[in-house]
Amino acid sequence: MPQIKRETAIICMIDDLLRGSFIRTEGWNPSYFSTDLGDISRVNLVGVLISKEPSGGILIDDGSGRILLRSFDTVTFQDLNIGDLVLVIGRPRVYNEEKYVLPEIIRKVDQKWGAYRQLQLEIIKKKIKKKRKVPETRVLIKEEAQPINYFQKILGFIKDLDAGYGADIEEVKKRSGAPNAEELVGKLIEEGEIFEIRPGKLKILE
Repeated sequence: MPQIKRETAIICMIDDLLRGSFIRTEGWNPSYFSTDLGDISRVNLVGVLISKEPSGGILIDDGSGRILLRSFDTVTFQDLNIGDLVLVIGRPRVYNEEKYVLPEIIRKVDQKWGAYRQLQLEIIKKKIKKKRKVPETRVLIKEEAQPINYFQKILGFIKDLDAGYGADIEEVKKRSGAPNAEELVGKLIEEGEIFEIRPGKLKILE
């Protein structure tokens, strides 16, 4: 397995992600959001926890928008309360057209962080305005370059084959028709889109 480079966590506002387009890549290159700030595969956010969802995730708001944080670990959000200002470093994702963040690091921070983050963002925005040269058709070109999205096919087969106890991994790989199906399944597990509920059985994150 090739060594995976750890991507830089980009400081941005939630609205930057919400207005961005999710680009899923094949192979070992990380999927990312194409935004006005550039391509973002890891994100650094600061926001206020405004609600705890029935699904186990939490919703944060940074004044520009709201986004859901999801985690496989049930204790990730255990010590957080509504009203806390939190710093989040994680990977932005999309599931059923809903954008969310899979946190790698999350912790409560002092309210002074909110003002400091605003200064950071103002500096970043000014630099982007000076350097912006991104063509309007950039996202369309990337989407047209991927006529067969094996990731979506694999996710679809897992959902179809899962009768409640997970989908058989070998059957999913066989039905996908992907020449590198095992690698793609491994990538989806790594990115948190699916998980192995028990050996040989796959389940989609709900």
